[in-house]
Amino acid sequence: MRVINIHHKYVLTEAQKQMYASEKLMNFRWIAKIAATYSPYILSTQDLADQKLFSELAEIGQFTELAYTNTVPVEFLFQNLNTLLQPKFPLEGYHALEDSVLVSEFFGRVAHLHGYVAYRPRTKQLVVATSGTSTAIQAIQDLRTLWHRHKSRRGFVHSGFWQLYKGIRSFILDGIRKGFEEHPDIVELVITGHSMGAAVSYILLFDKILVSDDILPAHLPIKLVTFGSPRPGDANLARYYQELVDVYRRKNGDASFSEYLVKAYNDGVPALPPLFLGYRHFTQSPLYYDHNHLYYIPSSESEYTLFHVDAEKSLEYPRGGHNYYNGRDQERLLRRLGWLDKSITTGDSNWQQFYLNRVAKHSH
Repeated sequence: MRVINIHHKYVLTEAQKQMYASEKLMNFRWIAKIAATYSPYILSTQDLADQKLFSELAEIGQFTELAYTNTVPVEFLFQNLNTLLQPKFPLEGYHALEDSVLVSEFFGRVAHLHGYVAYRPRTKQLVVATSGTSTAIQAIQDLRTLWHRHKSRRGFVHSGFWQLYKGIRSFILDGIRKGFEEHPDIVELVITGHSMGAAVSYILLFDKILVSDDILPAHLPIKLVTFGSPRPGDANLARYYQELVDVYRRKNGDASFSEYLVKAYNDGVPALPPLFLGYRHFTQSPLYYDHNHLYYIPSSESEYTLFHVDAEKSLEYPRGGHNYYNGRDQERLLRRLGWLDKSITTGDSNWQQFYLNRVAKHSH
């Protein structure tokens, strides 16, 4: 039997030390230490996901991460993609956004939750992206773990997530309908979110998308892509969700619905709310992101948050955490968007140079 060394030693490079010293967001590594549990199952090369899937989800993750901007209007970002995708600008490396078209942007009636709907001409996908927690008032909603009985009478949902979802529901549905009106060649609906936005994405599915016949064209494939999702509801609601998924697949074909719940090394959020309170994840076969590799998690281990991996590790982001999915540092994006916000609020048409000056200043 092979013995796995779980105590991985590594020495941070100067760039990594600077990266971790610059962290401003909650990365929930401390939650992983006190609330998450390791599965006895050891992931290995036989569990590796296909590189094509990894690349596809990482591309969708670019849209997911962009939902976090609540200062720079998404409309401005999409209007200036050609500039913002260039080196040193905020969207450097976010090539999946190229040529994308904004359909609608929204801020929820509860806690100002942000999100948007966009069209990807290259893939003919309509993408609905919802932000994770980015303000203190939204964090209060995260902590509202009292149960709310869903109108289906099939289970209970996290009351805070439910309130946040209700605050954006009409905006999302209007955005989806507008997307299909403006882009009739759409071949797939993608629903995505990170953290709390992931939980809201699940609620959107079982509350509206999978039970309504007047929102999507017949037989349209749906893809759910979530990163670092907390548990949205109880076991009964999880079963109800899976029943709806099964019905959709029977009606529209096995390939009509695909779902990818990605957990990550040292991310404690998927361990919340805890199992002992009755909360459960809804996706039966999640994925695990560890040092630039993506693994399938056996359904029997779906509620575990952490896994030991029998494989060579890439140490680009050795500490893992909540904001290091898809081989990217999400804090870097938000930092640069903050500099961009300060540059465009000057009202000067030469905002590009103002921005590059800030980059040069911070690089020193």
